[in-house]
Amino acid sequence: MMRGMAMVAGRVAALLAAAAPALPALAAMPTAQSVQAAYDAARVENAERHAYDLVIEAARCSAMKAGGYACQIDFVRRAAPEQRLYFDVVTLDEHEGQWVLLSGLCVKKSR
Repeated sequence: MMRGMAMVAGRVAALLAAAAPALPALAAMPTAQSVQAAYDAARVENAERHAYDLVIEAARCSAMKAGGYACQIDFVRRAAPEQRLYFDVVTLDEHEGQWVLLSGLCVKKSR
């Protein structure tokens, strides 16, 4: 019985090791901080659409089949007196070790 369990455990470990190279370079799902950093970096190209008081509170992300990640985010506007919670869906991907916002918030997806 123990030998059979050891064989199964060895097979599972081999499958996980084989799947590891398919993971993205950052090897982790984006977080709220990742989305905030990507949003702040997008300010350079989208200054007229960028809200300087936007704060990402939470991000729930999943990998997309075509690559990159889709994230449902919750955010607030610091300047808004009612501190209302907003939400949006953004897509981002890793480029040269940094998260890059592809669509959502201040970025329009190119057609």
